[in-house]
Amino acid sequence: MVAAGSRLERRRVVRRGLAGGPRARRLGLLLGVAVVGVAALLLELDVAEARPGGGHTYSGGSRSSSSGSYGASGGGGSYGGGDGGALGVLLGWLYLEHPLLSVPLTLVGLAGLLWHRRLAKLERDWMTHGVESAPAVPRDAPLELPKLTSSLAAVRALDEHFSQIVFEDFLHALYVEVQLARGAGALDRLSAHLTPAAAQALRQSTVGPVQDVIVGAMKVAQAGASREGGARVGVEFRSNYTEAGRGYYVVELWLLTRQPSATSRPPDRARVFGCPSCGAPQEALFGGGCRFCGRLVNDGSFDWVVLYVTTLRREATPPPLVSDVQERGTELPTQRDPGLEDALRALSAKDPAFELGQLQARIGLIFHQFQRAWSTRELRAMRPFLSDALFMTQEYWIRAYQAAGLWNLTEGAQVTGLDLVKVDSDAYFDAVTVRLYATGLDYTLSREGRLVSGSRSVPRPYSEYWTLIRGASGRGPARAELRCPRCGAPLAVNMAGHCDHCRAKITRGDFDWVLSRIEQDEEYRG
Repeated sequence: MVAAGSRLERRRVVRRGLAGGPRARRLGLLLGVAVVGVAALLLELDVAEARPGGGHTYSGGSRSSSSGSYGASGGGGSYGGGDGGALGVLLGWLYLEHPLLSVPLTLVGLAGLLWHRRLAKLERDWMTHGVESAPAVPRDAPLELPKLTSSLAAVRALDEHFSQIVFEDFLHALYVEVQLARGAGALDRLSAHLTPAAAQALRQSTVGPVQDVIVGAMKVAQAGASREGGARVGVEFRSNYTEAGRGYYVVELWLLTRQPSATSRPPDRARVFGCPSCGAPQEALFGGGCRFCGRLVNDGSFDWVVLYVTTLRREATPPPLVSDVQERGTELPTQRDPGLEDALRALSAKDPAFELGQLQARIGLIFHQFQRAWSTRELRAMRPFLSDALFMTQEYWIRAYQAAGLWNLTEGAQVTGLDLVKVDSDAYFDAVTVRLYATGLDYTLSREGRLVSGSRSVPRPYSEYWTLIRGASGRGPARAELRCPRCGAPLAVNMAGHCDHCRAKITRGDFDWVLSRIEQDEEYRG
């Protein structure tokens, strides 16, 4: 609604200019050129909608977020899908009223569109060809890798202790630490995980102290691994932070590498950033080396190191929060993992008490608690059921709506179907992915109670892919009651995820299944 309205307003400005005399006509012509180019670009811009968990856009992209990543998701991303109506109306009017101008204006608009697409292609090529062109790590390591995919399976094949869930927890924490250190002029304390090229790219964008870093979406875009060349992973981050007192929305691409000799982090070390060789604190690091052990540690031989950073977008604006978008992807066939049956049997053999029916009941409980907490803005009500990073993302969105004087509500939300699509296990976690079908009212109100998007009377059906995780040592049936899964006391969890009674942290999945990932149906790839 917002984007369409702005395009209509531009058309009104052009009409007034062309109707106001020679000078105004010249101005109108210039505005016409600008409008055609802008309208052409708007064909490829995204629009926003809202829904707890996976329905938000982070940048204005259609339900774009994620992340679709374990532990750091606001939902999977969907790119493209603009509306060509404004451009069509404008071009039609130009052809009728000013046929001699229509051709050059069209060519200018097409040139702008082609240039925009060229930039987009360069962004995509960064991932597919950046392995060959990015600066090499300090150590002499082969660059040839198998064809890159968006799956981390190749990395696990290289390292049986690799956990995607732990890895993405590490990425989330590293991103926040790097941004804070960048603003403080202290990137050297993280030099074990940054090559000089990456650190230089980060310093160049710094304008002042950085605060309030929120990762709204994190998506593994490309990954590859070989026993000769090690592993490389390209990650897209979408974030908000405050720098020098000004809020920014940012899209960055990070390329990380790790040598075959490196070992994966255990969960309790995922957010620790000292020397990966001897464990010395950050203060011992300088220029990629450690003063304690004397080792060069930013060559990927001990841990993941950021090889290169490129900024795709950096805007001093918050993400848009109101726009109506047609639901997409719900009609697509469900994507089931080919190894689903074998993986399910393996999980059942490891935990004979595991039952799908009880897991489905827990998913229903999480769904309803999530919807209620979102609509009432009672964050503690959703806290026990979400991983840390996923909760942080939802907390950000609720506060963003409040800051904008808006209130997004879902009413009558109910699950209409569940399809099991994937079961996975690694050294530290079990993960179960389901396709959840649901329906309900979804609308946004202004501070005055005026409807600004959505409908208060027409339910909206949709589907999403939800991934729940549980610690690999977890056993027993899933619980669908509002009690602590460790001590059995009435459920009361603080904002850090600890039970108010037994003080155990229950949001890591150590005791029962928690929601860690939400992906949109049109983006899910297994």
